Amino acid sequence: MRESRSAGAAVDSLLNRHQVSADAVLAVLLVLPLGLVSLGLLQASDSPLSLRLLAGLGLLVLHACVVPRRLRPLAAYGLGAAAMLLLVALPPLHDPGGAYYPAALLPSTLVFGLLLYTASSRLDLVPGLVCLAVALAGVGLLLARLWNPASWGGSSGSHELVAWRIGLSAGLVAVAACLWSLGRLSRMRGLFLSELRAKAERAEADRAREREEAARAERDRISREMHDVVSHSLAVMVSQAEGGRLSDPDAPRAEVFATIAGVGREALRDMRGLLGVLRADGGTAPQPGLGDLPDLLDQVRDTGVRVAVQENGDAQPLRPAADLTAYRVIQEGLTNVIKHAGATAAADLTLAWRPDGLHITITDDGDGPPAEGAGVGLTGMRERLSMVGGTLEAGRRAGAGFVLSATVPYEPRSLPSSGS
Repeated sequence: MRESRSAGAAVDSLLNRHQVSADAVLAVLLVLPLGLVSLGLLQASDSPLSLRLLAGLGLLVLHACVVPRRLRPLAAYGLGAAAMLLLVALPPLHDPGGAYYPAALLPSTLVFGLLLYTASSRLDLVPGLVCLAVALAGVGLLLARLWNPASWGGSSGSHELVAWRIGLSAGLVAVAACLWSLGRLSRMRGLFLSELRAKAERAEADRAREREEAARAERDRISREMHDVVSHSLAVMVSQAEGGRLSDPDAPRAEVFATIAGVGREALRDMRGLLGVLRADGGTAPQPGLGDLPDLLDQVRDTGVRVAVQENGDAQPLRPAADLTAYRVIQEGLTNVIKHAGATAAADLTLAWRPDGLHITITDDGDGPPAEGAGVGLTGMRERLSMVGGTLEAGRRAGAGFVLSATVPYEPRSLPSSGS
C-alpha cells in the first residue's frame, strides 16, 4: 500500500513539474474524438464558407486553450469564453439533410466545461465566482439562442416546447454549477493535502528536535559520569604522585613521581577536552596537531628515549582530522618505543612531505611490541588512519629494531567498503 502511494505521489509530482506538456497531450487527446467530429460536421455543411471558417476558428481557440489552462487559468478561461461567445452568436449551420443547428452545439464546445473546471480549481474564491458568473451568463445567451427550436430547424407542440425549455435550462445550469463545484472541491482537497504535508513536515521536524534533545541529554549524562569517575580518579592520581614527589624530592623515585604527575595532568587535560566535545552547547575542544609535536617530543625525551627528527620536503596544510591523526600516530608510535624498547632506546622520526601525502616513519633499536599485545595499539592506529584514507605498515627491521610507517593523504580518499 505504501509503495502504491509512493508511486502515485511520484506520478503527480512528475505531472506537476511538466504541466504544459501534460496539458498539450490532453489537448491532442480531446482533438481526436471531439475536434475531428466537429471538423467533419463543418466540412459536410453547405453553409457559407465564411461562417464555417469562423466556427472552425472558435473551435480551434477552444482546443488551444487546453494547453495553458493550468499555467494561465484565468487567461485560458477568458479566451475560451470569448470563443464560446463567437460560436453562440454565429447563425445556425445548415446540414446537407436539410436540418439547421447552432454552432454552439458542435462537440468541441464541451472543452469549455474543462476550462471552467480548471479555472474554479486554480483560482481563489472571488475570481472563481467571476468565472461562474461568466459561465452562467453564457448559459443565458445559449438558452436565448436555443429557446425556440423552430429558429434553427426544430419544431414541436406546445407541451414538448415547455419540457424542452425547462429541461434545457435546468441541464445547462446544472452542468455549469456542477463543473464549478467540482473545481472548488478539487481546490479544497489540494489545500487540505498541502496542509497535511506541512503538518507532517512540522511533526518530523519536532521528532528530529526531540531526538536531538535526547542525544544531547545522553551526552550530558555521559559527560557527568566521566567527570565524576574518570576525571576524579585522574585528579587523585596526580595529587598522590605530587605528594610522593614532594615527600622526598631528592630521592630517585621523585623523578618517576614527577613523570606520573605530568602524564596524569596531560590525561586530565585530554579528558576535559573530551568533556568539552560532549557538552550540550555543541562546543568543541581544541585538538592537538603537528604544531604540538615539539611538546610531545620533549615529553618523550624526558623519559630518557633519544629521539632524532628529520623532515623532508615542503610542509603542506593538512585537514584538521588528518592533522590530528598524524599527531596521534606519532604519539602512539613513540609511546610504543617507551613501553617496549626501554628508557635507553633511540628512535628516529622522519616526516616526508610527498605529493601523495605525509609519510611518517618511526624506527627504534628495540624489540617492538610483543606478539600478544601488538594488536591493540597498532589496530587503533590503523582505524584512525583508515578514517582519513591513510595506511599503516609495522614490523621488525632487518637486524634489530622495529619500524612503523604511516601515510596520511592531503585530501580524502574513497575508502573501500567494509565487507561484502
